[in-house]
Amino acid sequence: MAELGAPDPRSSMDQIVRELAADFDNTPVDTIEQLVLGSFGELSEGARIETFLPVLTKRVARERLRRQTSAA
Repeated sequence: MAELGAPDPRSSMDQIVRELAADFDNTPVDTIEQLVLGSFGELSEGARIETFLPVLTKRVARERLRRQTSAA
C-alpha cells in the first residue's frame, strides 16, 4: 500500500541511479541500476512502511558499490 504523498518508487530509483552514477563514474550505469533495483527489491519485500525505502536503498547500493570498487 502506497503512503499518501510518497514519491513514485520508479522516479526515486531513477534519481538514486543518477546520483550514484555521478559518484561512481567508472561503474557502468547498467550495473548501478541493477544494484539499485535489486537492493530496493530486497528491502521492500515484506516492508510495511515504505517511507524510508529510497534512503535505505541508496545506502545499501552505495555500500555494495564501494565494496565492488575496493575489491577490484
